[in-house]
Amino acid sequence: MYLLNCLPRAQAASISTLDEGNPPVTPTVLCRSNAYPETFYCTWQLSSPTYIPTEFDISVRHGEKEIETIKDPNHKNRCNIRFLEMFSTNKYIVTVTAKNALGSNSSTMSFNENSIVKPDPPEIIEVNTIHDSPSKLEVKWRNPLTWPEPDSIPLKYFLRYKPVILDDWQHVEVTDVPFHTITDAYKGKEHIIQVAAKDSEIGTWSEWSKAVHATPWTAAAPKHDPDENIDNVSEPLTGTTPSDGDNKQKNSSIRVESSMTLFLGMIMILFIW
Repeated sequence: MYLLNCLPRAQAASISTLDEGNPPVTPTVLCRSNAYPETFYCTWQLSSPTYIPTEFDISVRHGEKEIETIKDPNHKNRCNIRFLEMFSTNKYIVTVTAKNALGSNSSTMSFNENSIVKPDPPEIIEVNTIHDSPSKLEVKWRNPLTWPEPDSIPLKYFLRYKPVILDDWQHVEVTDVPFHTITDAYKGKEHIIQVAAKDSEIGTWSEWSKAVHATPWTAAAPKHDPDENIDNVSEPLTGTTPSDGDNKQKNSSIRVESSMTLFLGMIMILFIW
């Protein structure tokens, strides 16, 4: 059981303790600013449990001044501290003391403000393909919401990407703008894309953003026309060539018509006579 005091040690309240358990070991302390130049935070933990109620006191000094610390409502063993001034050459000194009925232990660290600046990862919000460009992907991201002044304290970015089927990453550093067009993507392959951020002048790189998957533009397969597979074979027309029987019938009709004409001519001659 751990109790937290984000107060100067002189104001820390005492607590009742149990008779059994372990004294605290030296706390591990970490300080970081993901909201530069406004605030930084410090966290701490014990590498082994005490099994009895244990409280933590934190003291933060900047030069000769002791700074107020504010307990973080969302994180255990974490306090938030405001920077007193920008570009100060004075170091911040943080002391965390763990104590219970069986003993106490402290850890102290000191640092310059620029050494603890580390933004949260950016967020990739959009990856677009580009028509007729099978090797390009347009990536857009936004600054971490915790970074308070992106206009006056700009970030730079580090983009990495690779096809899913390969192990090696491609990298590119981007300054000033939260977007980049990848021009050497593998055609037709699904890619993994991530981005990290850093203050343009001080501090360290953030962790990588959540991975996004995308595949470059690919040409659509040609549409299949079912009529193209039908052979244009013309079947011979039937009933267009006269048969021998038709010729014989036609010749017989001609002979009958000639005989009738001759017979009628003879009757007309006899009638005249």
